[in-house]
Amino acid sequence: MDTPDQTLPVPPPFMFSCAECTTLLLALARKVVADDGCFLEQLAVARHIAAEHPDDVPEPHTGGCNQCPKYWKQPDAADAWAEHRARDLFLPEPIARLL
Repeated sequence: MDTPDQTLPVPPPFMFSCAECTTLLLALARKVVADDGCFLEQLAVARHIAAEHPDDVPEPHTGGCNQCPKYWKQPDAADAWAEHRARDLFLPEPIARLL
């Protein structure tokens, strides 16, 4: 994630007031800076947001997202879909929409 359009966005304020969010974001940032692969850290942040901050998970994407229709068609994938949408809060859009 080293191109200018793929830098990590500034997370929303609620994430700074949550100790777990802060810890998880710092772990993610360390991996990004080290260019050491950060899939597990991304997943941890998204899972935490979906579980602990469900009211802050963005609405489904409108157009341009190949993943949302896949989750929408699988009723048992509600948690994974929330995690997918939560990724928009802390990742650049091209990366957030990969999973």
